[in-house]
Amino acid sequence: MRRIIVTGANRGIGLAITREYLENSTAQVFATARNPQNATDLHQLQGAYGDRLHLIPLDQTDEASVNAAADVVRERTDAMDVLINNAGMNMPGAEQKLDTLDIDALLHVMRVNVGGPLLVTRALRPLLAAGENAAIVNISSQMGSMQWMTRGGNYAYSPSKAALNMVTRSMAADLNADGITTVTVHPGWVQTDMGGPSASLTPVESARGIVALTARLTPAHNGQFFRWDGTEHPW
Repeated sequence: MRRIIVTGANRGIGLAITREYLENSTAQVFATARNPQNATDLHQLQGAYGDRLHLIPLDQTDEASVNAAADVVRERTDAMDVLINNAGMNMPGAEQKLDTLDIDALLHVMRVNVGGPLLVTRALRPLLAAGENAAIVNISSQMGSMQWMTRGGNYAYSPSKAALNMVTRSMAADLNADGITTVTVHPGWVQTDMGGPSASLTPVESARGIVALTARLTPAHNGQFFRWDGTEHPW
């Protein structure tokens, strides 16, 4: 039985990934959210799948919260096979223009989207090192691609995802000796609160692609940037 941890699992892509693992595999899923007690959809899934789903509070901007969540995971398993660093944030585009950007708000986005995955990965590294063909999947964006991003604005979100891509490369080098494969993934333009209703993919379509890609990962893929459908994405 594969052991999976998904951050930001209470809505959007994270919720869809959690549901995909529960409905179409035998995996044991550890789903994190800042306030899981308010996550109605996760509680419904727990009612359906019982002890295959564990709900864990985690605020990835708070190191104490991250470490406490890791302690809870260690109480329930001695290894982890997949970490999906999905939790992240954006802010309205009007607040990300050169003339209106609030630097403190930009730094908060960086703390969530870059610092969060670093803290979570560091806390869970020993469990991943003990896992089987362990993998870390960092949910990034094509807006963090130097080659793709040619339009203006997005001065907070795009740099945060570019930084996450670089973090992925560093993790790939640092964690390779632990037998951990680390990749970064563009989930597509998805119909979530962030992507909006006009987006081209449903959360289910994106999640199925990401889960299928994760299942195919080998050490040969270490440090690569993928699209949700498994094709390579330009940096």
